Amino acid sequence: MTTDPKQDQPARSRVVAALMIALAGCGLTQAAEFVYQGQLDDRGAPANGRYDLRIAAFGDARSAQALTAPITFGDIEVKDGRFELRFDAALANAPETWLEVAVRDAGTGDFATLPGRSKAIRAPLIGACWSSTGDAGTTAGNFLGTTDAQPLVLRTANLQSLRIEPSAITDANGPITANLIAGSSVNGVTAGVRGATIAGGGVPTGDSDPSVIFEDPNLVTDSYGSIGGGWANRTGNGDGDPQSHFADTIAGGVGNVATGSVSSVGGGLRNTASGFYSSVGGGVTNTASGNSSSVAGGNGNCAGGDYSFAGGRYAKVRPGSSSGAVGYGCMGIPGSGDADGDAGTFVWGAGAGADFLSTGDNQFLVRAQGGMALNAPPPHGDVELTITADADGADYGNLWLKPRAASNRGILLTAGDGSGANDAGFYIDHYNGSLMGRRVELLNSGVVTIRSNITGTSSGVTMAAGAGSWSSISDRRLKTAIRPVDVRAMLDRVLALPLTSWSYAAQDASIRHVGPMAQDFRAQFALGENDTTISTVDADGVALAAIQGLNAKLETENAAKDAEIASLRAKLQALESRLDALAGKTR
Repeated sequence: MTTDPKQDQPARSRVVAALMIALAGCGLTQAAEFVYQGQLDDRGAPANGRYDLRIAAFGDARSAQALTAPITFGDIEVKDGRFELRFDAALANAPETWLEVAVRDAGTGDFATLPGRSKAIRAPLIGACWSSTGDAGTTAGNFLGTTDAQPLVLRTANLQSLRIEPSAITDANGPITANLIAGSSVNGVTAGVRGATIAGGGVPTGDSDPSVIFEDPNLVTDSYGSIGGGWANRTGNGDGDPQSHFADTIAGGVGNVATGSVSSVGGGLRNTASGFYSSVGGGVTNTASGNSSSVAGGNGNCAGGDYSFAGGRYAKVRPGSSSGAVGYGCMGIPGSGDADGDAGTFVWGAGAGADFLSTGDNQFLVRAQGGMALNAPPPHGDVELTITADADGADYGNLWLKPRAASNRGILLTAGDGSGANDAGFYIDHYNGSLMGRRVELLNSGVVTIRSNITGTSSGVTMAAGAGSWSSISDRRLKTAIRPVDVRAMLDRVLALPLTSWSYAAQDASIRHVGPMAQDFRAQFALGENDTTISTVDADGVALAAIQGLNAKLETENAAKDAEIASLRAKLQALESRLDALAGKTR
């Protein structure tokens, strides 16, 4: 037993305790049974051990004249600071009774009187006026409980099973709320907490229950936290400030932690809700550490960003520097590099495998090896994505790839026109913010069309059903600035065009091609959009022009030859005629 040398007072101090005079019957008697329920602190912590206690009764809070001789209680067990003393004493018709308590370590030293006296309250024992089998004829205002700022404790097998503690904060009517601690006697509420509830569960630390693992009590460290049951659960962050992370909830389960303020865990095993307003529905080792984040359940998921969602298995939304405790689900996950993590991101991880990790804000990520579908299940496991018609039975299934605003540009993918198995058409439309243009058609007939202009059918290529080559749009009505071509000059340019054999750098060197370089082609003919590509229609046109130029050249040359031959033939005929004339004269 130690004392404070400055004040010559014991270092142990009495915390306000329940104290009552319990009468033997319902009427007053001169001899009454006292039940003193107190709490003993040892250097600021609840005392544990065996102590000698001495009780003296006085008529007021300060009088030195005792009403009865002091009563000594030897070797009293004090557990978690709590003890109870029962004794009979004659009151000598005293209008009031005040009790003074002195304490020492069991069997040692002098008693040290604890400062202050406690006023005894006259109240019948349960079982004296209250029957253990029920009562009838009770009157309004009857109650079981305390009338001072002391807790009410119910025991089973002489261990605490329910403790109701009034809050230290009061209003005109008394304490504003109370802590309710039920279940295991080791369940607890941190000092200074108010409005806490532990409905049940909890076990002593260690191998206390042969049927379960991870044994520990349930604990509420911040005000208005609640635990429904289970064991080894904790609400509040335990930082010493019981108001810093309030109103957290754990419904049950094992080893769950809710520390984010107004956060919740539905159940499961070793889940953590550490972000403000975060929630974990259940499952195993999941963490919701972002503010207003959520994990539906599953295993090893992390909703680390604000307003994020994770579910399934190993779905991970990267946390930020302001996210709450990582728990098991977010351990080892790289941060997003900003305060709020990958905010607004949804991640669903299906099946086994490595972590399925987000990479930015406002993402919608799904890992589903069995396929994903909208409006209907996949037809079989090999289908990765299925998008079906609306529920009204429309013939088309549409998928927009565009920002939300109606005026934003985008691409529309459409499937439809099918009249049998595997013959549905497929279309890609380009929307420029005001006009919709059909860019690609894969008709169910087999015709394929690719258009190079959003405004309609004025340009592009088509492959006929069953064909193996493209047909370019070449309608005269779709052309402008039409000019004749000097085919002889075109032939001369073709003859001057360098032709080589070569391989594409991206292909194997064994694959060879022959033709001009785009730069040479552009320099010779000034055709096409640039000097790095050669349009097939230009190459075909140059070839045709060269053929016409070659034909014109041959025709000119042939005409000259024909004229020369005709001239020679005329000269020959004239010579033959002169020879014939000379021959006639000689005859």
